[in-house]
Amino acid sequence: GANVTLRCQDEEPANATVSWRLEERGGSRWLAGGNALQLPHLRPEDSGRYSCFSGGRPLRALRLLVEEPPETPRVSCYRRSHDKDVLCEWPQRAKPSPGTRAMLWV
Repeated sequence: GANVTLRCQDEEPANATVSWRLEERGGSRWLAGGNALQLPHLRPEDSGRYSCFSGGRPLRALRLLVEEPPETPRVSCYRRSHDKDVLCEWPQRAKPSPGTRAMLWV
């Protein structure tokens, strides 16, 4: 996946330690400190609410949604004979990502 950097504030707070917390479906956990949080090789399970704190005080909260990129659907249509209906198939090797769409114009 892609790499993302989340910034707590435009400028790092003076004489303050910034810490990050990730809230996800299963609970929350503390992450690395610093004004900028580096998130390399993102996967869908990295989705959640990222909050930064300084001195125990919340400064900013960001919601990150990571999804698989939509793939190009491979649709094939055919007719067994001229008096039969057209049949279209969309074979899938895996469950399509939520953003995948196909439209059939007849």
